[in-house]
Amino acid sequence: MSVYDMPRLETFGAVAKHYNSIDPVISKRHTRENDVRPLGDRRRKYERIHKFSDNCYAYYDGDMGDPIQYSDHHYHGKDIPMEASKALAPIMWTLEDDGTQILRVRNGSGTGAHNGRYSFLERALPREFNFVVDNGKQFVILNGVRYFLPKSEFYTWSYRRDTSIKQKDDCKYLEFQRTPDDRDWKIKTNSFMYVPPRVLVDKERKKKFKPAMDSYYSWLLVMAPMFREHLEHFQYDYHDQASQDRYQAKHNLAKLKRDELFEYAKEQEWLEEVQAVWGYEPKPEHALIIMEDEEHPMRMHMAWNMLLDSVLFDEHESERKKFRAHYNRWINKVCGFNKTIEAKVIANTEEK
Repeated sequence: MSVYDMPRLETFGAVAKHYNSIDPVISKRHTRENDVRPLGDRRRKYERIHKFSDNCYAYYDGDMGDPIQYSDHHYHGKDIPMEASKALAPIMWTLEDDGTQILRVRNGSGTGAHNGRYSFLERALPREFNFVVDNGKQFVILNGVRYFLPKSEFYTWSYRRDTSIKQKDDCKYLEFQRTPDDRDWKIKTNSFMYVPPRVLVDKERKKKFKPAMDSYYSWLLVMAPMFREHLEHFQYDYHDQASQDRYQAKHNLAKLKRDELFEYAKEQEWLEEVQAVWGYEPKPEHALIIMEDEEHPMRMHMAWNMLLDSVLFDEHESERKKFRAHYNRWINKVCGFNKTIEAKVIANTEEK
């Protein structure tokens, strides 16, 4: 069975029937008692279905929460409590006493990308549902309505490293229900829905620094062409020594600019004790000092990575607005003009 042929089961009864139809995988690592039952392709046994009771089944994708170890490098579920394992399942099917089916969908834990989880949800949810990633955010779509699926903070890697942290499930998931009288799934009554976090520009604060911001932009347009050979994009050729030399010179100069900025920050005591050169970026208050001082020695250093990643030398002058937009996004970030509106939780009050 192809990885893309995973059964997208529609009902709790279909899930139970499918579970009973699967022979457990028995191998040098897994016994029959482990009850490893792949949802689809048996070579992808980490994408499996687990039975908690006659009224509760879970899907696992081999990521955080799965108590089964699949290789020497897989420790996601090592020593994980059963309560946490159950909570972290990507998909949970529950049948209530009145016959109502509950479908719970959960994102990964932690702020990073969980690409395996996204692929799994896309292939494992019932056919009435769609799963999409849009602009770095994840959504479950039902009947044309997009429901934001937040990332959980429960049982992240930092939590697992520090066993002194007492953390409860934050219940960041979506729940859908289907009563015996319903033909279609609906968002679960009185469950939580989430408004995605947003990043907005603090225009009032930014306005105070507009003269300095415009002056810095004009200064870069004059100074950057002096380093064009080390900033513009070019095709690397493994068979051309001149191309390789140019790439090495570009890399060396970028490293020099980064190291000099880092050393300057140390001299100014701008650094935290654990700060590393690779991840260093001036704090907003320090970036403002550099931007506002037209004679500051670190003006080009601070903007170097932005210039490397820009289209400044790729576009015709008539399309300079693309570079201006790139500059604006960067200056908003580095100078702290962005403000994050945290995700909001709203209760769904739809009546049954």
